[in-house]
Amino acid sequence: MIRDTVDGRTQLPFNGFAMYNLKELFGRLTDGQWEEAEALVCSTPGVFDQFAGVQISDFVIRELEVQDEKTMVYFDLTVEESDNPLFAVGTTPWVAKLTSFDRNWAEYILPQGSSVSTCYFASLQPVEQFCFRLASYLPDLRGTDFSACFDRSDPYVMYQAVDAACVILNSAGLPDVPDTPETKSPAAFCDRMEAVFGVDLRDVDLTQYSGYQAYGMMVPVGKGGRWVYAAIAESTRDEAHNRFTVTMDLYADTVCWVKAQTLRYTVGVNEDGSFRLLEVEQLYDSGHPLEMGSV
Repeated sequence: MIRDTVDGRTQLPFNGFAMYNLKELFGRLTDGQWEEAEALVCSTPGVFDQFAGVQISDFVIRELEVQDEKTMVYFDLTVEESDNPLFAVGTTPWVAKLTSFDRNWAEYILPQGSSVSTCYFASLQPVEQFCFRLASYLPDLRGTDFSACFDRSDPYVMYQAVDAACVILNSAGLPDVPDTPETKSPAAFCDRMEAVFGVDLRDVDLTQYSGYQAYGMMVPVGKGGRWVYAAIAESTRDEAHNRFTVTMDLYADTVCWVKAQTLRYTVGVNEDGSFRLLEVEQLYDSGHPLEMGSV
């Protein structure tokens, strides 16, 4: 059963689409329609299979707290049966952090006392933003040799990776240069790729890259941004060796209920202050695909 205890509300201090989705999500869950609920927050079927033993009977909104462009929705959730630690049996307080964006309508929906600072909304340090871009645009990077990501045997795959790299380089702390045919030439791009990724692309005909053909420069094709639903689990700096370690949890859903992977990025610093990716380690893998957002 769903009840909104605030009667006569005429103006929403948040995205009405977000509140609609929140009520729709828990309306499905209280009806036992986990597959339908899953479709609201996941692109891949089967992510919520682990909640098959959870039976929810009630969802009651208690309080709204407006915070700039976001709204905290405090509610009570009653769970009759559960075999999953996220959903405790009984009536427990939960909180949803709703946003004013249609495509990313909730930052998280979790038991009260828990929170996730998702990378899309968080104020990230430069090295964290660099790692977030890596996870969003080249999520399959692993190990210490990243040349396999730029597979010469498949031009389509290779140029897709080049397009992603063009975006990532913008977050790598490289010295600012104007976008000109000289500063964004294939040769200059190869220099930056070697500095940041340790990958030599000088044997690749980058004049065939769609961004170069469109603009005469090595800039990303205007396809809009994309991101992975992720949160920084740990971020440290080794002052002695001038390197960073950023551990990131990546999710299989938009509300941070199912962790898909945990990746650890080790990043060094070049003489010009730019970042150099040293290693990507996979610490956890659920087998679920990553949930991706885009504009």
